[in-house]
Amino acid sequence: MAISLTINNKTFNIPVAGEDPGWGEDTTGWIREVNKVVNSLFGPGDILETTFNVANNVSSSADIVGLAVNPSTIRAAHIEYSIYRISDSETSGNAETGEIKLIYDDNASSGNKWSFSQEYTGDAGVTFDITDTGQLTYTSTDIGATGYTGTMKFKATALSQ
Repeated sequence: MAISLTINNKTFNIPVAGEDPGWGEDTTGWIREVNKVVNSLFGPGDILETTFNVANNVSSSADIVGLAVNPSTIRAAHIEYSIYRISDSETSGNAETGEIKLIYDDNASSGNKWSFSQEYTGDAGVTFDITDTGQLTYTSTDIGATGYTGTMKFKATALSQ
């Protein structure tokens, strides 16, 4: 006896092992709907969760490798992140979690192409910025080099132009 599977409010009757043929249309339809759902979960320009090592005491902007948005295809982005930094001097660690929202304006003056807003909880001693080319950068405070570890996790959802 076929089983009913529903996806996107559409129901498909999929056969169980050993049933007679004649069910190709429903199976193909179900596969197509699943494909639509999967493709809607991850769009062009999106960034899956990524880990980045945050260096200690970075006084001039350094790239966050893997966290860039292409302004020729992306109009806006929403970034979620968390940071945890610890050292022998800061044994309780410095933690932060937050969101960064970006929007691109190709008519803006050089150095101001991206509008940037940030909401966060905690304070890891990390400051963010973005270049006109869409590369996110950071600086960090000095919390002691001995026993230092700094980790940032991030993911991004992008909206194309």
